[in-house]
Amino acid sequence: MKKLLTICLILIWVVSFGCKQDQVISQLEVGKGKLLGMGLSIEAVKHLERAEQEEMNKVEPRALLLIAYSNALSTDMAKSYDLEAEYRSERTRRITELSTTEIKKILQILNERHRIQKDAIKILIDKGEDAIPLILEALHKTSYRDLEPTLLKILSEIGSEGLTQLFTAISNSETSPAVRINLIRVIGAIGDTGAVTQLESLQEAMSDAIVDLELNTALYKLGKETVKTEILQGLNAKRAEVRQAAAHAMSELNDVHTATLIKMLQDPNDTVRMNITKALQKHYDEAAVNSLVKILYNDSSWHTKKIASETLKLYAEKGLADKLAPQLVAVLIAQQVAEYEDRLRIVQLLIKPALLKQIQIADPYDNLPHKLDDYYRTKETNTMVKEELSNLLLKLE
Repeated sequence: MKKLLTICLILIWVVSFGCKQDQVISQLEVGKGKLLGMGLSIEAVKHLERAEQEEMNKVEPRALLLIAYSNALSTDMAKSYDLEAEYRSERTRRITELSTTEIKKILQILNERHRIQKDAIKILIDKGEDAIPLILEALHKTSYRDLEPTLLKILSEIGSEGLTQLFTAISNSETSPAVRINLIRVIGAIGDTGAVTQLESLQEAMSDAIVDLELNTALYKLGKETVKTEILQGLNAKRAEVRQAAAHAMSELNDVHTATLIKMLQDPNDTVRMNITKALQKHYDEAAVNSLVKILYNDSSWHTKKIASETLKLYAEKGLADKLAPQLVAVLIAQQVAEYEDRLRIVQLLIKPALLKQIQIADPYDNLPHKLDDYYRTKETNTMVKEELSNLLLKLE
């Protein structure tokens, strides 16, 4: 019996020892945690350098190490530790040697949204045209959908050296329509007038009305102003997708008649309204205020309402919406806004300094603070809205 008990204890010890061995944290995991989780790039470098030697698969440690060097340089930590020259030399060498698999790993890290985003972005920009094929591949993957604006920014920053690949991708029949449109916009953003001839050639080769409008917008940005009339005509198109593209272009055009934009705020398509709302941040007109206020509580999307709120805040700051606060208070107390999210957005807008000032200097007979207090006590039922109203009332005391 004792012998059996002894054997059992030995087996338990062996299993326990094996588990402890399995639980040993690798240099890679320690370095990764310090870099991505804590932003301790100098400490991370030490662990990742060891991981690069120890790991059989060196892709991840090398990708992380390059990011760590970059972060230490961008935050001046390398300078503080007198490591700037060494880290800069290592960064330059490693970007030159950066492999396809390492670029993929950096894209994966970017997609996870860590504090080192800017450093990872700069690495891909500095890698230049060699990074473009993998960025184009990522643009077609739904798993990278949220990273799309970042990927397009990287392409824009890579600039003219990537134009050949961008034009090839646009001409490729396997490129999705959405990616094709985004790449045309990137070419316009790059601003290289040498691309004009190729853009015009694409117009001859492609018959799609949306693509044609996007090409005209890019041409306009590159100095061909004669296409402006054709872009404006897109606002009257029967196809919603064409109107969306034309509405998006309004932020790029100069000297647009604001009456046309205000009329487009009534468009049945939400994306059109969203793009026009954004364009009104460039093309100011106080006559747009009433229509923008209605967007705050009509059937527009959350994103469109957010942009409308930002536009109204901008107008108030520029003195183009002097009566906005009383108007918003009137909408609230009349209980015209059914959805609590919309009421919350309106109250949060009223808390902005420019709107607070309007309430404070309003005609005393309007008694806006009292009306808001009464609404808070007797009409509002949502806890989140009441909390924001309470904050607003405190600021008005």
